[in-house]
Amino acid sequence: MVNSSGRASGQKAHLLLPTLKENDTHCIDFHYYFSSRDRSSPGALNVYVKVNGGPQGNPVWNVSGVVTEGWVKAELAISTFWPHFYQI
Repeated sequence: MVNSSGRASGQKAHLLLPTLKENDTHCIDFHYYFSSRDRSSPGALNVYVKVNGGPQGNPVWNVSGVVTEGWVKAELAISTFWPHFYQI
């Protein structure tokens, strides 16, 4: 869990899953909750796939600027058949 309450605008947090080594499709389920003190834009949540220890690259999923009413479930299917390992 990454809690950003009380943080300054523009700060970032990173949460990394363990490295996946199978060349297959993996389902990633998570919940997110966006809020802000003034009900304005709460920021952004991005999901990246880092392949073979390389650079972060572009997001494969994102949501931004939406205040949610409670927790929202997200489900992603991540497929990488070549190269050999990746991290989300």
